[in-house]
Amino acid sequence: MMSKQTGEYRHIGDHYRAEERGPQQNVMTSHPPLSYSPRSPRVSPKSVLEAYMLAVPFGLLGFHHFYLRRPGFGILYFFTFGLLGVGVLVDWFRLPCLVNDANRRLQNPDLPGNDDKRLDDAYLLWFVFGLFGFHHFYLRNKSLGFLYFFTGGLLGIGWLIDIGRLYSVVRKTNEKHRSGMDKCEKCSLLIAYLFNLLPLPGILGAHHFYLGRYFFGIAYFLSFGLLGFGWLVDLFRLPILVNRANEKIQNKDSVPTPEKVYLDDAYVLWFPFGIAGYHHFYLRRYVWGVLYFTTFGLFGMGWLMDMCRIPSLVKDCNEKLMMLPFLIHEPRDHTPHVVNSHISGGRHVISDQHTGYETGNNRLYPSAPPPIETRTNDYTGGLHGPPGYTDPPPPYTE
Repeated sequence: MMSKQTGEYRHIGDHYRAEERGPQQNVMTSHPPLSYSPRSPRVSPKSVLEAYMLAVPFGLLGFHHFYLRRPGFGILYFFTFGLLGVGVLVDWFRLPCLVNDANRRLQNPDLPGNDDKRLDDAYLLWFVFGLFGFHHFYLRNKSLGFLYFFTGGLLGIGWLIDIGRLYSVVRKTNEKHRSGMDKCEKCSLLIAYLFNLLPLPGILGAHHFYLGRYFFGIAYFLSFGLLGFGWLVDLFRLPILVNRANEKIQNKDSVPTPEKVYLDDAYVLWFPFGIAGYHHFYLRRYVWGVLYFTTFGLFGMGWLMDMCRIPSLVKDCNEKLMMLPFLIHEPRDHTPHVVNSHISGGRHVISDQHTGYETGNNRLYPSAPPPIETRTNDYTGGLHGPPGYTDPPPPYTE
């Protein structure tokens, strides 16, 4: 008898017994082979040798991170040349640990700790780009990330303080993520005002980035707070913006609400940069936005007319956004249908056994079973007519 695991035999007396061995450890990955269940697809473990083959020549472009299924770091390395070369040098020493971590995630894809943040990744980002808050973005703390980005790590003071407190920040971040508390964390009005009151972050739209209003954040960043007008208006309407952002976060995991545009946002975009079509882009009127951008608001005439018709444009846009979920149809039932056809009352009737309806002469009505013709087939043979008739045919007469 041969063992399925090893296929080796051991001779004991007159009998042969297969010798079974436990799982062998992979020398290159320092990780035991993966146990495959019939429910999960077969995956191959990552190799330390292959990771080094990618990290040495192409480490500046992050190829080894793509190989280890760390696309975030791969993209970051690609655009920052391996974190200015520092990340590549560090990865040459910690690559076996990264391979083990990747194999653990491949072996158990449903473990709650697969999305945990690593302390060495946090310190690496802190050392290279900590003044821009990269480690806080990595740790899902976008408020401090934007604050560090626009203030240079709180003028370097916050960056230095993070040396000692980064371990506790990583631990608390992982605990929040495992419990799901980070998904429902609301925006703070105090932090939003902190972003807005600082002149440079407020003019560059830091408070909009913090509230998840990325369209306005980019618009403020490119136009210096809509030439300062939008930044001043936001001082008065910031509590309303925070409430809108928190409502969106609260409804994210419950019943999703349709996206909505607001009248005050449209007018804020219209006044300084309506000539460039900013309000039309916000209202999803992209053709009109491009037309305004290339013709300076239809030579100013369209921009002036929009002052009166913006409320109707906002109303039309909200109605379209409300109808958008109804345009998504559920997938049809692809159960095979059994169709029968018969002649009933001079009509060709098609009966669908799956739906229980039959059609005929452009009419739809519940199907009824076709009439059953009763006939006896007890013909025993001979020369007395076709099957089904027991009596001989009548004699031929002229």
